[in-house]
Amino acid sequence: MKIESIADRLDLLDTLVGWHRDQWGSEWAEYVSRSTLRDHIPTIYVATEGDELLGSAMLVDEDMTTRKDLSPWLGGVYVKPSRRGQGIGTALTRHAMEQAAKMGIPQLWLYTPASRDMYERLGWQYVSEEDYLGENVTIMRLNPQNASGDT
Repeated sequence: MKIESIADRLDLLDTLVGWHRDQWGSEWAEYVSRSTLRDHIPTIYVATEGDELLGSAMLVDEDMTTRKDLSPWLGGVYVKPSRRGQGIGTALTRHAMEQAAKMGIPQLWLYTPASRDMYERLGWQYVSEEDYLGENVTIMRLNPQNASGDT
């Protein structure tokens, strides 16, 4: 498996936008289509095996419309359904954490409806639970400069 910037794999962008549209709607998919910076937010990291797209993770300025006071975010962590449970989401998250550290980001945020345990194993800290878009989600934070992602 290889993880790289979408800026180096624009050939995968249409597939990725389709996945995100199906998962999170057309507004998010439109944002994904414009998130192709290499070393700046918004950016996307993609996992591939040969020419097969396996998944993605993003660093974005905003992810929760109700929490505009928090920025930037890890978002759009998505793994192709047939490849879930193989550590791809964890690898993508670790890669995004490393890239955030290289960018000098002091605090990174995420929200998740169901993957709190995975993120805690990677060093993310619980902040709160909120109702967001009709779903109970956990908000978490990470200092990328101090995170190893090795746990």
